[in-house]
Amino acid sequence: MSGADASRRERDHFDGVIEAEGGFDPFPPRGWETLRGCYEEMVGTTAVDLLLDIGCGTGSADPIYRDRFRKRVGIDLSPAALHQAQHRFPDDEHLRADACRLPCPDSSVDVVAFSSVLHHIPDFPDALREAHRVLRPGGAVFAFDPNLLHPAMALFRHPKSPLYTAAGVSPNEKPLLPSALRSAFTAAGFTDLRQHAQADIPYREVAPPVLNALLRVYNLLDHAMHLSGAGRWLGSFVVTAARRPLQA
Repeated sequence: MSGADASRRERDHFDGVIEAEGGFDPFPPRGWETLRGCYEEMVGTTAVDLLLDIGCGTGSADPIYRDRFRKRVGIDLSPAALHQAQHRFPDDEHLRADACRLPCPDSSVDVVAFSSVLHHIPDFPDALREAHRVLRPGGAVFAFDPNLLHPAMALFRHPKSPLYTAAGVSPNEKPLLPSALRSAFTAAGFTDLRQHAQADIPYREVAPPVLNALLRVYNLLDHAMHLSGAGRWLGSFVVTAARRPLQA
């Protein structure tokens, strides 16, 4: 499948989600607050001039980045999602574009944030190379994606699992190994690489509906994993950050 075909399938899927459900916000506030803590730990708390939010969707990841930029540009494939995001955040700029072909000049962005989107991109190393291109020297890249080492992600969300279910999953979506992400970040030219898995990111709702009956138990176990320390390796999401070197 070509990159254009893969992008078209993702666009059509999320346009359909917006039309059918009115939006997409998988986590309650505590989940977003956990991810905000990861961003502050790995990127910093200082507001930057320009933050690029790739995979911005309807803007649900705003709690992570709020007050950490002077200008934000949201990038997404879905026109329906971008329309909602522009309505919610009229002071931001929103552009329909592919993460592997960003409409930005070289060395023009302070932070590139991949908002749970790399695992939707079959050729995600290409997206990391684009992030490297548009970042200013010293600029930061930040990403969070489902962790293939997490038991539920491996059992229910990876296409090769016998228990895999496509309900609630976009056509190209699959969890990623932390090692695959580290290799791709390094190959793209990033340094100062930091990564850990993160638990304590509860879900608001999952598909298919039958799994929602187990969601309370899942969220409790996820919190217990965080408290035990095992979440730093087996947490549901893997969080990765790095920087473009100051000099080539």
